Amino acid sequence: MSRRMLLIGVIGMLAVLGSGVYSAARANGVPQLVKLTYLDGVSNFGPADAEGVLEFSFAEAYARIEVKNLKPAAGVTYEGWLMGGEGPAFLVGKIPVQPSGVATVETKLEGLARFDYNLFVVAARAENAAPGAIPAQKSIAGRFTVIDSPKSAKAAGDARPRTLPETGQAELGTEWGRIFRTTMVTGGVALAAFGVLRTIRRRRESR
Repeated sequence: MSRRMLLIGVIGMLAVLGSGVYSAARANGVPQLVKLTYLDGVSNFGPADAEGVLEFSFAEAYARIEVKNLKPAAGVTYEGWLMGGEGPAFLVGKIPVQPSGVATVETKLEGLARFDYNLFVVAARAENAAPGAIPAQKSIAGRFTVIDSPKSAKAAGDARPRTLPETGQAELGTEWGRIFRTTMVTGGVALAAFGVLRTIRRRRESR
Protein backbone atom coordinates (compact mmCIF):
# COMPACT_ATOMS: atom_id res chain seq x y z
CA MET A 1 0.00 0.00 0.00
CA SER A 2 1.37 3.41 -0.96
CA ARG A 3 1.79 6.22 1.53
CA ARG A 4 -0.73 8.31 -0.37
CA MET A 5 -3.39 5.59 -0.23
CA LEU A 6 -2.78 5.10 3.49
CA LEU A 7 -3.24 8.82 4.11
CA ILE A 8 -6.54 8.79 2.20
CA GLY A 9 -7.72 5.84 4.28
CA VAL A 10 -6.79 7.59 7.52
CA ILE A 11 -8.62 10.79 6.52
CA GLY A 12 -11.73 8.79 5.63
CA MET A 13 -11.60 6.92 8.92
CA LEU A 14 -11.31 10.19 10.86
CA ALA A 15 -14.30 11.65 9.05
CA VAL A 16 -16.49 8.62 9.73
CA LEU A 17 -15.41 8.36 13.35
CA GLY A 18 -15.89 12.05 14.00
CA SER A 19 -19.37 12.12 12.52
CA GLY A 20 -20.32 8.96 14.42
CA VAL A 21 -19.22 10.37 17.77
CA TYR A 22 -21.05 13.63 17.17
CA SER A 23 -24.22 11.83 16.10
CA ALA A 24 -24.11 9.73 19.27
CA ALA A 25 -23.71 12.90 21.28
CA ARG A 26 -26.76 14.46 19.66
CA ALA A 27 -28.89 11.37 20.24
CA ASN A 28 -27.91 10.92 23.89
CA GLY A 29 -30.34 8.12 24.63
CA VAL A 30 -32.41 5.31 23.23
CA PRO A 31 -36.14 5.27 22.40
CA GLN A 32 -38.64 3.79 24.81
CA LEU A 33 -40.82 0.83 23.90
CA VAL A 34 -44.34 0.42 25.29
CA LYS A 35 -46.37 -2.77 24.85
CA LEU A 36 -49.99 -2.13 23.89
CA THR A 37 -52.71 -4.55 25.02
CA TYR A 38 -56.38 -4.56 26.01
CA LEU A 39 -55.79 -2.82 29.33
CA ASP A 40 -58.11 -3.33 32.32
CA GLY A 41 -59.64 -0.08 33.51
CA VAL A 42 -58.80 1.72 30.26
CA SER A 43 -59.86 -0.32 27.24
CA ASN A 44 -63.58 -0.48 26.47
CA PHE A 45 -63.75 -0.95 22.70
CA GLY A 46 -62.50 -3.29 20.00
CA PRO A 47 -61.13 -6.82 19.98
CA ALA A 48 -59.58 -8.05 23.22
CA ASP A 49 -56.80 -9.88 21.35
CA ALA A 50 -55.53 -6.72 19.63
CA GLU A 51 -51.99 -5.71 20.51
CA GLY A 52 -49.19 -3.45 19.44
CA VAL A 53 -46.01 -1.57 20.26
CA LEU A 54 -45.31 2.12 20.71
CA GLU A 55 -41.74 3.32 20.14
CA PHE A 56 -41.18 6.94 21.04
CA SER A 57 -38.59 9.48 22.11
CA PHE A 58 -39.44 12.83 23.64
CA ALA A 59 -35.81 13.89 23.10
CA GLU A 60 -36.01 13.25 19.35
CA ALA A 61 -39.71 14.21 19.11
CA TYR A 62 -40.95 11.18 17.21
CA ALA A 63 -43.24 8.18 17.66
CA ARG A 64 -43.74 4.91 15.82
CA ILE A 65 -46.89 2.83 16.33
CA GLU A 66 -47.43 -0.76 15.22
CA VAL A 67 -50.68 -2.66 15.83
CA LYS A 68 -52.20 -5.97 14.79
CA ASN A 69 -55.52 -7.79 15.23
CA LEU A 70 -57.24 -4.38 15.39
CA LYS A 71 -60.05 -4.99 12.94
CA PRO A 72 -61.61 -1.88 11.38
CA ALA A 73 -65.10 -0.99 12.57
CA ALA A 74 -67.80 0.74 10.53
CA GLY A 75 -67.83 4.51 11.02
CA VAL A 76 -64.75 4.48 13.25
CA THR A 77 -61.22 5.78 12.77
CA TYR A 78 -58.35 5.02 15.16
CA GLU A 79 -56.05 7.60 16.75
CA GLY A 80 -53.03 7.50 19.07
CA TRP A 81 -53.15 9.66 22.23
CA LEU A 82 -50.79 10.41 25.10
CA MET A 83 -52.55 10.72 28.45
CA GLY A 84 -51.78 11.28 32.12
CA GLY A 85 -49.87 13.91 34.03
CA GLU A 86 -51.06 17.46 34.63
CA GLY A 87 -52.89 18.57 31.53
CA PRO A 88 -55.01 17.48 28.58
CA ALA A 89 -54.36 14.48 26.36
CA PHE A 90 -52.07 14.93 23.34
CA LEU A 91 -52.98 13.65 19.87
CA VAL A 92 -50.04 11.73 18.41
CA GLY A 93 -51.74 10.99 15.10
CA LYS A 94 -54.21 8.92 13.13
CA ILE A 95 -53.72 5.16 12.81
CA PRO A 96 -55.01 3.94 9.42
CA VAL A 97 -55.79 0.29 10.14
CA GLN A 98 -55.84 -2.10 7.17
CA PRO A 99 -58.63 -4.65 6.64
CA SER A 100 -56.22 -7.27 8.03
CA GLY A 101 -56.10 -5.39 11.34
CA VAL A 102 -52.51 -4.24 10.87
CA ALA A 103 -51.16 -0.69 10.90
CA THR A 104 -47.79 1.05 11.11
CA VAL A 105 -47.43 4.79 11.70
CA GLU A 106 -44.37 7.01 12.05
CA THR A 107 -44.91 10.63 13.05
CA LYS A 108 -43.34 13.67 14.68
CA LEU A 109 -44.45 14.84 18.12
CA GLU A 110 -45.03 18.40 17.00
CA GLY A 111 -46.26 20.94 19.54
CA LEU A 112 -45.56 18.76 22.57
CA ALA A 113 -45.33 21.13 25.56
CA ARG A 114 -44.85 18.76 28.52
CA PHE A 115 -43.35 15.37 29.29
CA ASP A 116 -45.26 13.94 32.25
CA TYR A 117 -47.49 11.61 30.22
CA ASN A 118 -47.63 8.02 31.45
CA LEU A 119 -50.24 6.34 29.26
CA PHE A 120 -50.63 5.78 25.52
CA VAL A 121 -54.07 4.89 24.15
CA VAL A 122 -55.35 3.83 20.75
CA ALA A 123 -58.75 5.53 20.74
CA ALA A 124 -61.66 4.88 18.37
CA ARG A 125 -63.29 8.02 17.00
CA ALA A 126 -66.90 7.66 15.93
CA GLU A 127 -68.41 10.01 13.36
CA ASN A 128 -70.35 11.88 16.07
CA ALA A 129 -67.42 12.21 18.52
CA ALA A 130 -66.51 15.71 19.69
CA PRO A 131 -63.53 17.07 17.72
CA GLY A 132 -60.34 18.14 19.50
CA ALA A 133 -60.74 15.76 22.46
CA ILE A 134 -59.84 12.12 23.03
CA PRO A 135 -62.79 9.84 22.16
CA ALA A 136 -64.57 7.95 24.93
CA GLN A 137 -64.05 4.65 23.12
CA LYS A 138 -60.57 3.32 23.87
CA SER A 139 -58.94 0.22 22.46
CA ILE A 140 -55.47 -1.08 23.33
CA ALA A 141 -53.20 0.93 25.62
CA GLY A 142 -49.92 0.83 27.51
CA ARG A 143 -48.44 2.53 30.58
CA PHE A 144 -44.88 3.87 30.80
CA THR A 145 -42.62 6.08 32.89
CA VAL A 146 -40.25 8.74 31.58
CA ILE A 147 -37.37 9.33 33.98
CA ASP A 148 -36.22 12.90 34.70
CA SER A 149 -38.59 14.40 32.17
CA PRO A 150 -39.40 18.10 32.71
CA LYS A 151 -42.98 19.34 32.91
CA SER A 152 -42.50 21.93 30.21
CA ALA A 153 -40.35 22.48 27.15
CA LYS A 154 -37.64 25.11 26.81
CA ALA A 155 -39.74 26.95 24.26
CA ALA A 156 -43.11 26.61 22.61
CA GLY A 157 -43.08 23.70 20.19
CA ASP A 158 -39.70 22.44 21.43
CA ALA A 159 -40.06 18.72 22.08
CA ARG A 160 -36.58 18.22 23.54
CA PRO A 161 -36.49 18.01 27.35
CA ARG A 162 -33.82 19.96 29.23
CA THR A 163 -32.64 16.74 30.92
CA LEU A 164 -32.76 13.52 28.93
CA PRO A 165 -33.43 10.15 30.58
CA GLU A 166 -30.35 8.39 32.00
CA THR A 167 -29.10 5.75 29.59
CA GLY A 168 -26.02 4.48 31.41
CA GLN A 169 -23.67 6.84 29.59
CA ALA A 170 -21.82 9.76 31.13
CA GLU A 171 -23.29 13.19 30.44
CA LEU A 172 -22.06 14.76 27.25
CA GLY A 173 -22.03 18.31 28.60
CA THR A 174 -22.36 21.40 26.45
CA GLU A 175 -21.92 21.65 22.69
CA TRP A 176 -18.29 22.66 23.22
CA GLY A 177 -17.82 19.59 25.39
CA ARG A 178 -19.11 17.38 22.60
CA ILE A 179 -16.75 19.00 20.12
CA PHE A 180 -13.84 18.52 22.53
CA ARG A 181 -14.65 14.84 22.95
CA THR A 182 -14.85 14.35 19.19
CA THR A 183 -11.52 16.15 18.76
CA MET A 184 -9.84 13.97 21.39
CA VAL A 185 -11.03 10.75 19.75
CA THR A 186 -10.07 11.75 16.23
CA GLY A 187 -6.76 13.15 17.49
CA GLY A 188 -5.91 9.79 19.03
CA VAL A 189 -6.57 8.04 15.74
CA ALA A 190 -4.44 10.60 13.93
CA LEU A 191 -1.51 9.98 16.29
CA ALA A 192 -1.83 6.23 15.76
CA ALA A 193 -1.85 6.73 11.99
CA PHE A 194 1.22 8.96 12.24
CA GLY A 195 3.02 6.24 14.14
CA VAL A 196 2.20 3.69 11.43
CA LEU A 197 3.47 6.01 8.70
CA ARG A 198 6.67 6.68 10.62
CA THR A 199 7.31 2.97 11.10
CA ILE A 200 6.82 2.30 7.39
CA ARG A 201 9.22 5.10 6.50
CA ARG A 202 11.93 3.78 8.83
CA ARG A 203 11.64 0.29 7.37
CA ARG A 204 12.05 1.66 3.87
CA GLU A 205 15.10 3.71 4.85
CA SER A 206 16.74 0.70 6.53
CA ARG A 207 16.57 -1.40 3.36
